[in-house]
Amino acid sequence: MNGCDTTLRLFGVAKRLPLKKIKTDADFKTAAETFCTKGKTTADTIASGERALISLYEGRAGDTLDMLRYKRFWEKVTSSITTVQVRSLPPTSSAAKYHSLRVYLKVQDWIDTTCDLQPEVWGWQLSSGRLDPCTADLPPAPELLLKMIRCNCKSDCRSKRCTSRKHGRNIKLLFKRDLHCLECAQSADLTRGCATSKPIPATYLNSRWQMDLKKMPPCKV
Repeated sequence: MNGCDTTLRLFGVAKRLPLKKIKTDADFKTAAETFCTKGKTTADTIASGERALISLYEGRAGDTLDMLRYKRFWEKVTSSITTVQVRSLPPTSSAAKYHSLRVYLKVQDWIDTTCDLQPEVWGWQLSSGRLDPCTADLPPAPELLLKMIRCNCKSDCRSKRCTSRKHGRNIKLLFKRDLHCLECAQSADLTRGCATSKPIPATYLNSRWQMDLKKMPPCKV
């Protein structure tokens, strides 16, 4: 549950904590036993995995992972003087379920090397001939918020130094407000730069950082 060669570890959770919980937390022990039991369904595994994770993140009875994540976020916001690192929060239930499925698959494989469980059903997806872990089946944030986020680049966004590009965000409104040209903004083509010498004036932007593309000058590449 807290990480091995084929399952990701939980950020900020000590590797030895599950071993301590087994001895002191009956609910965690019961949830953990699910992963050692043959024939469990995906629904059973997801439910037990969420209970185990809530225990590891010191949640209370009746909490869900999403509720606990929200509580931890507000605790950090109200007490921290620095930016809250999202990775320090408990995972969402959407991400946790795939983690739990992969844990069950791995434990069953350790117990019985003839295990015939299909990886594609247990937290993995086949991509270009290899198995990649499923991450989540929900967007990282509400659509309205995604449209407000942008990088803070002072030059073009061609390199991986651009945070939007680094995280694979190919949405033009997520890139810096001084996009250099109409074509680049319309296509969000980050494989090339724009040779326009002057950035787009702020007058072309409204209060929501959206661009009036009709007023933007053409690219000079």
